[in-house]
Amino acid sequence: MPLSTPSRDALFAVRYARAAHTWTDALPVGNGTRAAMCGGRPGGLRLWLNDITAWSGPASADPLAGVQDAGPEALAAGRDAIARDDLAEAERLLQRQQTSWVQAYLPLAHLDIEVAGAAARECRRELDLRTGIATLAYTAAGASIVHETWADVPSGTLVHRITADAAVAVTVTIDSLLRAARAPREVGGDVVAEWMLPVDVAPGHEHPTEPVRYDPAHGRTGAVAIRAQSGPVALTPHSTGASVPEADGRLVDDRLQLPPARTHLIVIGTATSPSLPGGPDDGRDAATRARAVLDAFTPAAPATAHEPHAAAHAALMDRCALDLPSPADAAEIDTDERVARALERPDPGLAALVFHYGRYLLAASTRDSPLPLTLQGLWNAELPGPWSCAYTTNINLQMAYWPAETTALPECHEPLLRFVERVAATTGADVARRLHGVDGWVLHHNTDPWGHAAPVGAGHGDVSWAFWPMGGVWLALHLWDRFAFGGDLDALRTRAWPVLEATARFALSWIQTDGTRAWTSPSTSPENRFVENGAVYGVGTTSTMDVALFRELASVCRDAAAALGRDDVWVDELTRVVALLPTPAVGDAGRLQEWNPPRADEDPHHRHLSHLVGLFPFAQITPERTPELAEAAAATIIARGRESSGWALAWRAAMWARLGDGEHFAEQLALSLRPSSGPAENGDSGHRGGLYPNLFSAHPPFQIDGNLGVTAAIAEALVQSHDGTLHILPALPAAWPSGSVRGLRARGGVTVDVDWAGSRARRVRLSAARPITMEVRVPGWGHRRLTLAPGDPLTIDSRETAW
Repeated sequence: MPLSTPSRDALFAVRYARAAHTWTDALPVGNGTRAAMCGGRPGGLRLWLNDITAWSGPASADPLAGVQDAGPEALAAGRDAIARDDLAEAERLLQRQQTSWVQAYLPLAHLDIEVAGAAARECRRELDLRTGIATLAYTAAGASIVHETWADVPSGTLVHRITADAAVAVTVTIDSLLRAARAPREVGGDVVAEWMLPVDVAPGHEHPTEPVRYDPAHGRTGAVAIRAQSGPVALTPHSTGASVPEADGRLVDDRLQLPPARTHLIVIGTATSPSLPGGPDDGRDAATRARAVLDAFTPAAPATAHEPHAAAHAALMDRCALDLPSPADAAEIDTDERVARALERPDPGLAALVFHYGRYLLAASTRDSPLPLTLQGLWNAELPGPWSCAYTTNINLQMAYWPAETTALPECHEPLLRFVERVAATTGADVARRLHGVDGWVLHHNTDPWGHAAPVGAGHGDVSWAFWPMGGVWLALHLWDRFAFGGDLDALRTRAWPVLEATARFALSWIQTDGTRAWTSPSTSPENRFVENGAVYGVGTTSTMDVALFRELASVCRDAAAALGRDDVWVDELTRVVALLPTPAVGDAGRLQEWNPPRADEDPHHRHLSHLVGLFPFAQITPERTPELAEAAAATIIARGRESSGWALAWRAAMWARLGDGEHFAEQLALSLRPSSGPAENGDSGHRGGLYPNLFSAHPPFQIDGNLGVTAAIAEALVQSHDGTLHILPALPAAWPSGSVRGLRARGGVTVDVDWAGSRARRVRLSAARPITMEVRVPGWGHRRLTLAPGDPLTIDSRETAW
């Protein structure tokens, strides 16, 4: 089928002509705090409800609870064992420094919304990425019925609207996987249900006697409040004390019964209590808080109730858009069918749809949020969720925020930055001092809203994943990224600099040196292991990732000090010590070595490519500046294999984009955009990434970093600014000969729009947020040094202007 100019629906809508049978068929909505997965079928739907504050806990007051050995003596003992090459003993000692596990993000509740007598065979479902509204439509008993669900941005509520061309009655049933605290009840015309939040939830790979543990005396509470009205009337607050009409409906056998009407508006508030660390605590219980959320939703009329939300949602989504050609039927067929057909026919527009879907998920799960998004964003229906649905900091949390700056969603970066500031000043500093006896702050590979900063593993976790004290180093660099794109000197001074200094003090305490060389110990390369003398180990010295992270930190601290006009002694000391670390080495096979000294991989196709972090997201390895290392990096990616988990496929695609290899980028991207079901490409990989029917990325199971990593990789193929030069279309694949993108952002505060045809740029428009002079490179045009001024966009047309 020939490609055509993309329709808006082909690039911004996910749609199906069938019911949702599983959670990964359902459509996600979210406003950064509250979210729902919308599963639809003829006659009604289920809404799986989530609230970013619904976590198990409270955690122990002691962040080192369960640790058997702690302090500088414990660290010295582990280092001594490694120095003796007794790696088995080193791993045993490190396991004695493990806590149990981090806490879990919880599935709060689910609502079943049924239209009485609405038996039908067919339905249509759609998620419009431009409005953030999920729709279910069907015809039953002679009536055309439409359900619309959105996570209202202005009010913070969840809203479900039912409209029909004949009066229909509706039943709403509320339930949860959590233990009930009180039965559903009516309070001031609202229906309120409350559940206990567990004080402890073990991850799925652990098997304690009580995997989900409740403590009514010390646990937290979660609540859902529902306010519903039927008919063409305005929704009215119930908690003001004024004389207002009661809701149209009543609670019967724990079900909310809404009388026949042509319009039903159901508004949902959620809350938890007491507050999580870092959040304001007004002392109110969860039910009172949930009802207060409802009062923020005051539409003029049900028919226009969505308009403020749609406008607020569009304010983020409309900043950036990618247009690529699509088959003529792309907007008509089911989205999962489109994904399947793309295996056999060209469909560049599918990449654009997934690009927009990633931006949608980022905005929906982290805008104005009190916490960072989880491994599944805001959405989770399991207890426990996959990997506790918590925060994994050895790649996944960082990757989830990669598109925030480049695709014009900088405010969505803020929840992560606030979290990093808090942990660096509290639990991270405590754990660094008491567990390791070092300065600054530390964060290992798992964390949660309580700021868990110590290694997990319950005393038996494999140190290849359980011991990794570099999470704080990587996350601290996100504060610099925010400045590199946004240019806020005050934020760099007051927010970023204290974290960078604390991180540098950790580095200076952690790196060992004899004055002529430096090394790190104990050192792991996240989740990977090596073979030595017939045994498999995960800990050694000086992983390449350690070196890359510390070098990036030193570089960022120098640049931050220069921007702020500071001459702190520790900046020079960090630069001196880091320079003594070994440079990245190329092995006999022409690949970048992961360890120093070199080690033999246990799994040659391991999903993590941690030793290539200097290639992407950092810029220590580039084809222009370090061609030999860039060649070794390419050989390393190829040797690891094309197949992997969803997020690892995205990381590989981003790396190929950074290398300027559009064809390898396209090959890797294609694996990310295939159906999740099917055999892996090679028998050496236990993972097969791809897309679930609703376009969620499969690890498997679903992890949101796969979606957001793909969005970041596509942006990287179109615009790069990592080395002080603006690269336009640096890795454009041949399969995308024509298209356009607008609203991509570059470091230095530059916004880039590009149109291309015949695989060559035709028009480039650059807009600057602040004065800047930079080199710009465009394939086929060459390069030029340009000066940009705020409010004075520069447009270059290859057909009219000589480059």
